[in-house]
Amino acid sequence: MTILFLDANDATRVDRAALLSQQTGWRVVAVGTVKEGLSWLAKASKLDLLITEAIINPTSNGFDLRDAALAKFKNARVLFTTRYDLAGYEAKISGWPVLADTPYTPEKLLSKARAALYIDPPTQMLIGAEQSPPPYLQEGTLLGQYQILERLSYENESETYRAIQVSVQRPVALVLLRPELLHRPEVVDRFKSRERLKASIAHPRIAPLYEAGEVSGLVFYTRELPRGRSLEELALAGETLSERRVAELLYGVAEAMHFALDRGCYHRRLEPRDVFIDAQGQASIVNIFRPADSRIRDPREEVAALVAIVETVAAEGKARGLITSLVEQPRDWAGLMDALDDVRDAMRERSIMRRIEAESGQSGAGSSSIPWWFWVSALIAVGIVFSLGNLAGTATPAVVAAGAILKEPELVEIPAGAFRYQKNERRSLPTFWISRHEVTLGQYADFLAALTKAPPGTYDHPSQPKLKLSHLPLKWDDTYAAAKAGATFNGQPITLNTPVTQVDWWDAYAYARWRGLRLPTEEEWEKAARGDRGQPFPWGEKPSREKANLGDDYDANGKKGGKTDGYNLFAPVVRKTGDVSPYGIQDMAGNVSEWTASEHTGEPWPAHPDFPDLRVPVVRGGHFAQKGGNDLLTARLFTESASETTLARGFRVASDQPRPAAK
Repeated sequence: MTILFLDANDATRVDRAALLSQQTGWRVVAVGTVKEGLSWLAKASKLDLLITEAIINPTSNGFDLRDAALAKFKNARVLFTTRYDLAGYEAKISGWPVLADTPYTPEKLLSKARAALYIDPPTQMLIGAEQSPPPYLQEGTLLGQYQILERLSYENESETYRAIQVSVQRPVALVLLRPELLHRPEVVDRFKSRERLKASIAHPRIAPLYEAGEVSGLVFYTRELPRGRSLEELALAGETLSERRVAELLYGVAEAMHFALDRGCYHRRLEPRDVFIDAQGQASIVNIFRPADSRIRDPREEVAALVAIVETVAAEGKARGLITSLVEQPRDWAGLMDALDDVRDAMRERSIMRRIEAESGQSGAGSSSIPWWFWVSALIAVGIVFSLGNLAGTATPAVVAAGAILKEPELVEIPAGAFRYQKNERRSLPTFWISRHEVTLGQYADFLAALTKAPPGTYDHPSQPKLKLSHLPLKWDDTYAAAKAGATFNGQPITLNTPVTQVDWWDAYAYARWRGLRLPTEEEWEKAARGDRGQPFPWGEKPSREKANLGDDYDANGKKGGKTDGYNLFAPVVRKTGDVSPYGIQDMAGNVSEWTASEHTGEPWPAHPDFPDLRVPVVRGGHFAQKGGNDLLTARLFTESASETTLARGFRVASDQPRPAAK
């Protein structure tokens, strides 16, 4: 792979060229002027990619270098960089990708370079003109039962329009054979052959063909407009995809491509405008398939091209790390699916959540009949036994009456003083209070009810994403109904005392603020869990498989789990348990993991250790599907983002005073 790289800035050219040169098989020639670039081109025997500044100075530009490069190397690709506003230069750019120098990072340059290598040349370059001709069908034109809205793209033999099927008011994509080619029988036959093949493909991730038509001599077909937005639209909007969405998108596209190729279909190259992702993270593609022709594509090259395209919209941090891992080894479409299967399974909590939720379709939220004698026995057994620490510094949690519902968080005082943090650090904290139990479904339901009476956004964090308009957890209605009935959900008995899960950091923050409280910092969480001596387990120095609700007995199918600690999934917070810290705080080692704040003084979240530019909240504590270990209380899980949710994560609250402020 030979790359000509023009950067007029001596200070940045060396580092940027060095990063490009580190890529396996890439040979990079770095120049500082158009003259140097032209001189090298005159002697060059190969060029795969030209990366050049668009405007170098008032008298020099990269467009001349581009023209010279393409005149000699017709299959080369071009990536423009710019320090200037290129409004008015659209015709000169001719559809080639542009990277704005704000300044851009070397990693961003690498990402754009990979994408540019694999994207087909702009259509207007293929037809030998700086700009596509005007649309043949004007806005508002009626073609049979279809009304034209706008032209979406222009290809060698066709034009694609956004249209409305008037009879049913359905939006469609209408693909029109270019009228000037109707006199060529071989082109018409080729167009109709593609129609027939596209109509034969039935896959939920491939936009189906609706109808083939001919009106007033014009030949066309209509197809579905995929749901959501294309990667091209996401890139133009400057939006990025999380690790989970990158994995799901790549898997979905690989699944669709493997399905079609396994049936003998050929295809053109996927472009950013062909790949869509909807609000639920589901991927789909335009029907790019066609009958066999002389062009045979290497699936490994096509996979590499797709990964390069997706890299341009992958968020910094874990998403980029996933992309990097995928480009290290060539794969075909089946290989990409296999690799992503492993990746998705490795996302432990997310994999757990997916498998458990799959079971919910079978188990449902059935009713549970509680006999009258249970309540009589419960009333007889009512009692509260609570004692504060002894000389060994241990405490016993409150035993809540059977059937009683926790309405308010019970705050426990953690005295001021030094404590052991992480491995061997000694730190000190002032007195603070933390809730004995994790926040429950019943408590969270009270919060949701209060939100209906408060102005929108009253308790939201100032940085909460604008598109987040609700604090309802996933499947809340079904979960809450089952909890109120004391029934089962996901095959697990739940009550209003079951910890709330499927909440992101913004939800946890808003709940705590509504209560007049806050989330505990990592230091507070760890001191409350380990005591001032920093013991490895809430209950002491030695591990125990029975004391905490952990995953040593977890069964994803829900049939054999819970034999050791009594619970396959989450357990009610008011049960009798050995998972109790020296201060009497319950379920720090297991049950569900918990959101924390970095600093309640307003400091930002900590930097991710693997991705220093990424700041994210940290989750602490083990959960029902996590196997026991010696680092349950010290492990720091750096999340993908504050918007991440799982079935195995909840939170508890903290305060600087013994009683919450009035709501």
